[in-house]
Amino acid sequence: MRFTLTEDHIKLLRRAYVEWQDCETGAPAIDPKQPYGNSCVTDDVAEILGIDVRRCPHCEEALDERDDERLDQLHRETQQALAVILAMHKVKPATYCAVRKIGGPDQWEEVGDADR
Repeated sequence: MRFTLTEDHIKLLRRAYVEWQDCETGAPAIDPKQPYGNSCVTDDVAEILGIDVRRCPHCEEALDERDDERLDQLHRETQQALAVILAMHKVKPATYCAVRKIGGPDQWEEVGDADR
């Protein structure tokens, strides 16, 4: 199987809401109801990626159904993108500090070397 990791996938995963799911033994997870902060995933994907989707002013449906299909496909591809990143990305051991973002997930900044 081949997968092309794109900058769009990385942008989406950087905005994902990661939380602790306290089911069974627990595990980190991306919020399945609001993965990017709002309940309309395709609108969030479009906003994050700067894609203009023309919508009906009355019902908010995409005027071109292919737009929503493309946005949904990008969202679904984040599953494979995350698997690739976790398997291949070089992570630097260091101390990081969460920077709170109003209306968005925490952003992380490196603040020092890891204690060894």
